[in-house]
Amino acid sequence: VEFFARTYVTEGMAGLLTEALKRVNSKDGEPVIQLKTAFGGGKTHSMLALYDMMRGKVSIEKLPNLKPILSKTGFSELPKVNVAVIVGTALDPNKAKRPAYMPGITINTVWGEIASQLAEAKGDPSLYDFVKEADKKGVSPGSLALKNLFDAAGPCMVLMDELVAYAKKLYGAEGLVAGSYDNFIAFIQEITEAARASKNSLVVASIPESELEIGGEAGKLALDTIEHTFG
Repeated sequence: VEFFARTYVTEGMAGLLTEALKRVNSKDGEPVIQLKTAFGGGKTHSMLALYDMMRGKVSIEKLPNLKPILSKTGFSELPKVNVAVIVGTALDPNKAKRPAYMPGITINTVWGEIASQLAEAKGDPSLYDFVKEADKKGVSPGSLALKNLFDAAGPCMVLMDELVAYAKKLYGAEGLVAGSYDNFIAFIQEITEAARASKNSLVVASIPESELEIGGEAGKLALDTIEHTFG
């Protein structure tokens, strides 16, 4: 409530929120959205808006500046969406995680992280099984497994921030629990294909535009590859 009370919904943000609402309600919205702005240009703010709007925690009555967007899309209430959030700068590709809500499970990769978060949001630990073996081996699970995960968790949304920063950590490194750079790049392609093939899932990724954020040859290569895939 506080976030939206302090947020001026620009034309660009309204367009983003409209597409997202249509998509998770299976109404022809874009399944894959790339946010590309200069440093400090509002990528994270836009993702926070999506996160706060989609999780079904607050009624539209408490968010008056979202009412015009909701009425424009023809829906009467905000959806309850299962959300996974990936922030590349926060993830350590050389460290496994053991989530408290899934005892006995070790998360190694980005796809494992997404599946475990969706499993927690849905309240169904079995959703992790769609990528369990791929997560264990550090091999990208393939678009079909991801599509099935998204449909089982649907409606769902995956927010991916700082992907280039994460790819740089993988580039040229060997023996990481998170798998290789090539597997990560394969996963980026697979997750976009999976979102497109699924019923009501949405993938949103932020792509840096400034040289300051990219930093060096590995960053440039990662940016070009990721941007091309999302494009």
